[in-house]
Amino acid sequence: MAVAFNTLKLHAATAKAISSVFKFTHMTPVQSHTLPEILKGKDVLAKARTGTGKTFAFLVPAIDRMAENPRARADDIDTLVISPTRELATQIYDEAEKLTTFHKNIRSMVLVGGVNKSKDMRALAGNPSIVIATPGRLIDHLKTTKGFAQRVNGVRTLILDEGDQLLDMGFKREIEQIVRFLPPNRQSLCFSATVPTTLKNVIHAALRQGYETIDCTALAGDVGSDVHDASKVPQEIAIVGASQLYEKAITAIAHEISMNPTNHKVMVFLPTARATGVLAHMLQNWTYSKKTSIGDTRTSVFEIHSRKSMPQRTRTAQQFKDADCGVLVSSDVSARGVDYPDVTLVLQVGIPSSKDQYVHRLGRTGRAGKTGRGLLMLAEYEKSFINTVKDLKFADATPVLNAHDAECNDNEIARASMKNVDAKLKAQAYSAWLGYYKGYAKQFNLSSSQLVELANRYAAEVLHLPEPPALSKQLVGKMGFKGVPGIRIESADQTKHARAASSRPSQHGAGRQHGHVGGHGLVHDGRVRGKM
Repeated sequence: MAVAFNTLKLHAATAKAISSVFKFTHMTPVQSHTLPEILKGKDVLAKARTGTGKTFAFLVPAIDRMAENPRARADDIDTLVISPTRELATQIYDEAEKLTTFHKNIRSMVLVGGVNKSKDMRALAGNPSIVIATPGRLIDHLKTTKGFAQRVNGVRTLILDEGDQLLDMGFKREIEQIVRFLPPNRQSLCFSATVPTTLKNVIHAALRQGYETIDCTALAGDVGSDVHDASKVPQEIAIVGASQLYEKAITAIAHEISMNPTNHKVMVFLPTARATGVLAHMLQNWTYSKKTSIGDTRTSVFEIHSRKSMPQRTRTAQQFKDADCGVLVSSDVSARGVDYPDVTLVLQVGIPSSKDQYVHRLGRTGRAGKTGRGLLMLAEYEKSFINTVKDLKFADATPVLNAHDAECNDNEIARASMKNVDAKLKAQAYSAWLGYYKGYAKQFNLSSSQLVELANRYAAEVLHLPEPPALSKQLVGKMGFKGVPGIRIESADQTKHARAASSRPSQHGAGRQHGHVGGHGLVHDGRVRGKM
């Protein structure tokens, strides 16, 4: 039975926002089981999936405490929320702004990468009470912004949202560093869809002894849960030559479209935003050709990743949801928390960050009783990941993909499609590849020089670049590749030119959906345009 919000003794301004801004009267199961415990001041580990009202569950008590007991100093940061992605951080900020509508002295701000730090400084000058941050940008300010470390010493509430995803994305060390800057007598909360062993280790450092554990996944029901039963979805795997990775991905997409010409919904996941952009543009170019195996079959290509603005991502997500057919090429901003109906294939190209991430991605298909399948496509040097998912059952997709290639000329068209992708985007994908796979060098048993050699093969054989892109001296040093053979360092003039270019609005595909409509058109913000 649903529990009413008015059973909680909340500050009048908070209660008014809940009833008049959100127009909520009753709590979700997650809220009714966690809010009373959090309001008592307890540290809480809540196992709760996205979409169950958990943001309310951690913001309401923090805001209520600030209203009842104002911070000691005007510039203290009272509540610190750590989020794995910019997208999620912005969503939390939006909720906080609404909840504090009638609280005159409580302000919120977002600290995320990809934003000029001068904008951060202006927002910090306004003395926000609530800071929602991604780990990297938060560490940056803690180490370089004068007085910021002293301000977080006033934190009374620490919130780790999507705890398992924070670790999946490699933020364990950053979280441990952040916790060391905070006062010990704070309240700490962690909300996570799953609780792997690695997260338990972080929780022991972040939460006080005797913290309350509340498992809300069963309360919220299993339908639509992000905690996906992978065994219920047919899964396939293909180990391919490194030079063929993107071409074979297009083969897999073409095969799915040929099997489901009128109702295919494909989600393709890649490790980085830049790789996502490259494959989306390559696929878009491929759909332009009438010589592909799909012929005049109608489909649309959608692109979504962290380099797109929040409005662009929101619009693209909705358009893919509404489409009868389509291919969504995505980074992990779509791995969880969004319910895309009727996805027939989840294709993962390149090594996932963990088994949990693999399962979360797979969870976009086979939902609410619908059918679907998954295909994991790895380059030869990534095949050690098979040991990570050895308890799952995979069928070998290689014979089917090879048979499709033998009958069609999709590979040849795919190669030509890659050659027409913007060179600047390819260069960015090369840099992102180095940054991502640097974290796997030990797992792959590769030295720095061997990793650079692989990256340069990626540039030549996958991206079809005439030479490896030159990187800034600063970036090379930051990634630890100084003096490594094969790395090209750009001149000072090139660095200056690149910085000037990056400050201008991007011209390739910003906010676009790309697609093939009857073999002739490009879908752009819902309007069909002629072939370009």
